[in-house]
Amino acid sequence: MELDDALDKWLHEVNKLIPDVKQRQKITLVGAEVYKKQLYDITKAKHYDKNHTDTSKVAHLADSIETSGTNIDYIRDGSSLVGFTKKGINHARIARLLNDGTKFIPGDHFVEDARRSSRQAVLAAQYAEYQRLLRGSK
Repeated sequence: MELDDALDKWLHEVNKLIPDVKQRQKITLVGAEVYKKQLYDITKAKHYDKNHTDTSKVAHLADSIETSGTNIDYIRDGSSLVGFTKKGINHARIARLLNDGTKFIPGDHFVEDARRSSRQAVLAAQYAEYQRLLRGSK
C-alpha cells in the first residue's frame, strides 16, 4: 500500500500543475493580447491609409482586430482567438486578400509575419501568466 499512497500523492501534486478551463482562458488571453498588438503594429505599418481620416463609417484595417475568449466554434474551452472583425465592412476578407494575394495583388503575408515575430513574446507572456496562476493556487 505504500507505493499506492505515494503514487496517489504524486498524482495529486501533478494535477495541481494542470490549469483548469478558466485558468487556460486567462493564459491564452494574455498571449492573444500580445499577438494582437504585434498584428496591429504590422497591419498599421503595411496597410494604413493616412489619407483616410474619417473612420466614422469604415475603420482602418488595423483598428478592426479583435480577440475572443472562445475557440473557432464559439465554445469556451480555454482557447483564445485573434482576428479581423466581420462587422460592417468585412475586414477579415480584406485582410485575407491582402495577406494571401489575388490574381491582381501580390500577397505580403503580414499575418504570418506577425505570428512568426510574436511567437516568443506570446509564449513568454503565457508562461508568466501560468506561473502567476500557479503561485496563486498554492
